[in-house]
Amino acid sequence: ATALSAGMSGDYESAISHGATHIRVGSSILGSRTLAM
Repeated sequence: ATALSAGMSGDYESAISHGATHIRVGSSILGSRTLAM
């Protein structure tokens, strides 16, 4: 693979240290979601 997506905004530092090339930052920008039940 030429890309490794392995992290989200809560663990981006760990993901980068493990070789992630893409990070999902949605919750850092948009805030957390409340799931409707």
